[in-house]
Parts: sequence; structure tokens; C-alpha cells
Amino acid sequence: MIGVECGEMTVDEQIALASAISDGLAGKAVALINGTRIVLDALSGEPSPDEVMEIVKGFASRRKDSAEWSVEASEGSIVVHSSDPLSRSRGRKDTGQLLPDNLFKCPFCPFVTPYEELYVVHYRSHGFA
Repeated sequence: MIGVECGEMTVDEQIALASAISDGLAGKAVALINGTRIVLDALSGEPSPDEVMEIVKGFASRRKDSAEWSVEASEGSIVVHSSDPLSRSRGRKDTGQLLPDNLFKCPFCPFVTPYEELYVVHYRSHGFA
């Protein structure tokens, strides 16, 4: 099964990408969002990975911030990267679960760090043990 990893995209961007994939496959398959991944549900034949890759690349190139996006194939899936995943997370109403695994985000303010010890000290500075 072909999947598109798009964890660095906002939810609205993920929905737009899934819609573009479904439209581009024209009835072969439907793109569905599953967490931070888009999976394809085949309707009338399995689409080729190259076909899906071209649709995703076309979607990324039509954006006004297309220079910040890259698309690559990786171990049976397609991965969409942002040049700055932290800026993609700004404005989200989450607690950092959509950030890369090596970063910790404070649920009370915009503080982000790759160091767990520093995160714990910062978290406690908000008055919670």
C-alpha cells in the first residue's frame, strides 16, 4: 500500500493534499488521512508509486512557498518535508505531538528544545511539579 508521510504539514494542508491525490488518481483510488499519514484506498486498480509521487510533487510546486518543500521516496512511502518544521507548527493548537521526535514543546507557551532535561526545568518553571 502506498502512503504519504506528511507530519510536517498543517491539518488543512494535509486535507488539501489528500484531495489533490484523490482528484489526480481520477477514480483509481481515494486518499484518506490517517493521523499524520495519507493512505490510499484502491477502488479500480492499484495506482503506481510514480504516479502518486508526480501528483504530490505537483501539489508542492504549485504552492506559493514551494521552495520550502521537498518530496522524496523512502522505503515504500512518499515523504513530504518542510525546510523549517518548527515554523509549520506555529499557530497550531497542539501540545507538540506533531513536531519531530527529537523536539520537546511546552504545552503552555511556545518554548521548544531538543533537550529533555531543559524541557523538564522549563515545564516546572510554570509552577507544575
